[in-house]
Amino acid sequence: MAKRHHYKTGYKEDGPTIIETVLVGFFKALWWLATLPFHKGKKRGGLSADDIQYVVSKRQEIEKMCQSDSIYELRHAVIEADKLFDFVLKKKGYTGETFADRLRNAEKYMDSAIYQSIWDAHKVRNTVAHSQEEISAPHIKSAINRLLNGIKY
Repeated sequence: MAKRHHYKTGYKEDGPTIIETVLVGFFKALWWLATLPFHKGKKRGGLSADDIQYVVSKRQEIEKMCQSDSIYELRHAVIEADKLFDFVLKKKGYTGETFADRLRNAEKYMDSAIYQSIWDAHKVRNTVAHSQEEISAPHIKSAINRLLNGIKY
């Protein structure tokens, strides 16, 4: 901002005037209102203290399952980790009929590497849930870790 000279006091001030500040605030509010319909899928909500407690508890349960050598328990753990990630997506206000829809709606608000990592982990979950294809324990554990590490409160 340009320096202004006060005709009464004779000193110069830096920074915006009150009128300029009010006008900038007014136009920012107007812009927010004008763009509101385009915020679809944007994070609107958050996790309550109870939600965070649930996530932490469920995460510990899943991590305990990951210590097992049983492929069946690991298969169950990846399904639970996927459901937990989906729970967080819902609580944060992402819309869609399926996990994949909600994840796509969250994509532009996530780091692209994290998004791809979650998507790949979800594909492992789908293979476990809907296919008889053999998946190694390390591959399942990796998917679980990607889902759990992708959860942000």
